[in-house]
Amino acid sequence: MRGVSQLQALLPRESLLWVFAAQLAVLLPQFAHLPLWLVGAWCGAVYWRLGVFRGRWEMPGRLVKLLAVSLAVLGLALTYRRWFALEPMVALLAVSFTLKNIELVSRRDALLSLMLAYFLAATLFVFDQTIPYALYGIFCVLIITAALAAQQGRGTARPARALGLSARILAQALPVMLLLFIAVPRLGPLWAVPHNSESASTGISDSMTPGDFSRLSKSDDPALRISFDGPVPPPEQRYWRGLVYDRFDGRRWSEWDGGFGFSRYGRGRSSAEEGGAGERPLPEVGPRFRYRVIQEATQNPWLFAMARPDSDTRGVRETTQDTLVYRMPVGSRMAYEVRSWPRESAPATGSLSSVEQRRNLQLPADGNVRTRDWAAQMTAQGLSPEAISEELLALYNDRFTYTLSPPALGEDTVDEFLFSTRQGFCEHFASSYVFAMRAAGVPARVVAGYQGGEWVEQEEYLLVRQYDAHAWAEIWLPERGWVRVDPTAAVSPERIRDGLQSAAADEFMQDAVVPLHKVAFLNRLRLQWDMVNYRWYQTVISFDNERQKGLLHRLLGEISPLRMALFFGVPVVAALLVLMVWLKLSGRGPKLPVASRLYLRFCLRMARAGLARNPGEAPQDYARRVQTENPRLGVAAARITAAYEKAAYADDPVAEKQLRRLLRGFWPIRQVSPNRSRSM
Repeated sequence: MRGVSQLQALLPRESLLWVFAAQLAVLLPQFAHLPLWLVGAWCGAVYWRLGVFRGRWEMPGRLVKLLAVSLAVLGLALTYRRWFALEPMVALLAVSFTLKNIELVSRRDALLSLMLAYFLAATLFVFDQTIPYALYGIFCVLIITAALAAQQGRGTARPARALGLSARILAQALPVMLLLFIAVPRLGPLWAVPHNSESASTGISDSMTPGDFSRLSKSDDPALRISFDGPVPPPEQRYWRGLVYDRFDGRRWSEWDGGFGFSRYGRGRSSAEEGGAGERPLPEVGPRFRYRVIQEATQNPWLFAMARPDSDTRGVRETTQDTLVYRMPVGSRMAYEVRSWPRESAPATGSLSSVEQRRNLQLPADGNVRTRDWAAQMTAQGLSPEAISEELLALYNDRFTYTLSPPALGEDTVDEFLFSTRQGFCEHFASSYVFAMRAAGVPARVVAGYQGGEWVEQEEYLLVRQYDAHAWAEIWLPERGWVRVDPTAAVSPERIRDGLQSAAADEFMQDAVVPLHKVAFLNRLRLQWDMVNYRWYQTVISFDNERQKGLLHRLLGEISPLRMALFFGVPVVAALLVLMVWLKLSGRGPKLPVASRLYLRFCLRMARAGLARNPGEAPQDYARRVQTENPRLGVAAARITAAYEKAAYADDPVAEKQLRRLLRGFWPIRQVSPNRSRSM
């Protein structure tokens, strides 16, 4: 008897399969982030549970469950170095799925598993917030809700019925969702969960070696989308700086140890708070450009903007090297407002500090002897920094080739590039230029970011792709401060003016499986899709507190509790009243089950025959009264009542068919009352 009760407690096959379908739907896009052992564990747990249902195995005991939990925790600890990050938290939810499957017995267990599925479906939007992910998220919610509906009984587990009920529930919730989206205050996150530090970053990295930017030129993925409030800079001014490399080890350029130095123009922290970075006042003249940048996820903290940037966006800070950084790595697409001033609007400080001077003249102790000798000759001739720079740029213009496939360089990278190969990409020109200027005693540094962009006329924004990644140089002139010098422009001015596709037409995107840029229709289609994504982000994803207030101001004129209540409450009340009136006039109410509708049809026919059912009279009592008052109809009434009770209360589809068949031939004749017969 004990074993029989346990079998009766098991979930029906349809309900069990619905739970597994919901789990698979929410886990499928997570497989790219989860370790392989966890994916295999989930598949194994599902296989085990199906085996239990078929009677091949028994439900695991406490010892097996304890061993499974221990192995799962050990696997998470070995896979992730830190727990307080997004990836291990998502993996923990997936582990809960896996462990719950080995004890998925009752309806309560199924409901708990499906509640976890809703949480895991929500984590999809932490990794990506694009339109495909949004559509897939809706699909996941549809499947989970259908799985919940399937737990209510055998009839609801049918796919068409469960999915139909789920679709109706979501459709009814849509107006409420839109109302909450517009009306509920947009609060910032109560806490921030960083991404795993081991996650692969995209775009420009914190160091540069020969060939890094050449690899980025093979990707046409979007990097930035920039919209302007006012004039748009011409192509030769579209330099989106993100990092400054001021340390060179002979082959690799990187940032100096110690991280960023911050400076909030005019609103800055003290030098003690910012590690020695003093305050710099805002220029008296207004900013030349105002713009909004939408940056794709990079898993890095640095942002991109033009020179001398200033941002009021929460969490964004300016550095002493004229760049922007965010308070944490950018794990998803984000937007920030920027103002940029022309450098000539603020006077130069006159000289660099001794620390900055030493940092921007640093060179390895040996190596690249020929470049050092060339710089010494320029210095011995008494040339000024500007003249040395012009000599070097003239050398580039006269003898060098701009190519996406430069030859490999050996140990002395600068010497081999300047005096041997003379073929390179932007990082080769910027690296050799800064090395030569430093060797000549001129402070210089490499700046990395993006240059250019494609103007999208329909939506009026600048689309910057990964292949627009660029490296250039800056030199320090006492009377002007830091001055941008782009050696690539001396070799290939069309790269700056018209973009990489024009400068390297023969080599551009050679490795692409489908060369979209060469097919006009596909290129337009790709641009249209990017415009849709841009509008999606502008309208939905970046609907923050400021945009919400602006929308409510346009709708209400003034935001007050009374106006909010009237604006949102009156339409809701009016819609409910219209629905009630329509139901009243149409005579329609909640739809009854099939068995109940059939039994009401039986009662209506009996009423026409002169034997109406009394209010509140039970079906069995009614059948006995029919048997007493009209034995000729009593047998049929008893059969119909028995079939109805089995169909309605036992959810028996065979009884429902029998009830329908009995009613098909049941047409009682109206009885004639005794008084009427005597009068006749």
